[in-house]
Amino acid sequence: MSNPTIEALLVLQERDTRVTALSAELEDLPAQIAAVEAELAAKTARFEDLRNKARQTEAERKKIDLDVQSKESAIARYKAQQQQTRKNEEYAALNHEIEHTQKEISDLEDKELELMEAYDRGLALVAEGQKELLKAQEKAKQKKADLEKRSAVVAAELVTAQEQQAAAEAAVTEDVLARYRRILKSKRDSAIVPIQSGACGGCHMKLTSQTVLSARGAETLTACENCGRLVYWTGE
Repeated sequence: MSNPTIEALLVLQERDTRVTALSAELEDLPAQIAAVEAELAAKTARFEDLRNKARQTEAERKKIDLDVQSKESAIARYKAQQQQTRKNEEYAALNHEIEHTQKEISDLEDKELELMEAYDRGLALVAEGQKELLKAQEKAKQKKADLEKRSAVVAAELVTAQEQQAAAEAAVTEDVLARYRRILKSKRDSAIVPIQSGACGGCHMKLTSQTVLSARGAETLTACENCGRLVYWTGE
């Protein structure tokens, strides 16, 4: 025996489920778009870090180059002073300064060579990073477009689903609708469930024989004595 009220509630519950699912998806889509933007921002930041490191390496190399030029100028002055002095001690002291400065230049040139090699490696990393970033930008652009398109589709589907939900609500009396809504608010997943092997399809607890018989008769709405959900007979 079928009960029109139960059939109407099942239709309503199906449409409620649809509205809930679409609403949740629509609410989550901005977060997904934000995640795409955040991921791209992180990749961009990593690329900028690579580029800044390369720039810093080159700046250090240029500073060393200036230091070398400064020390070479100092050597030129020391040599000029040597030509002007007649004192052996002063000549020897200047010679010591020249040798010391030449050693500093040699050390600086070694460091400059290391920085030049590091800069070349950095440029290679920047070039590769730029390629990867361009790919990531294109991928992010497409993904955002897909998500925004999906958002528009879901929004339209939600409007239709809400209209169908309202129509289903209109097919149920106010007192039954209020009862159904109270149960659904409490249980969140479903308010009306089938009887499965003599148990409630919601809480899965065994039902009394009287409850099963009542649901099978389908003359009135029958509730699970354990969880309070409405139960119906499926013909098993």
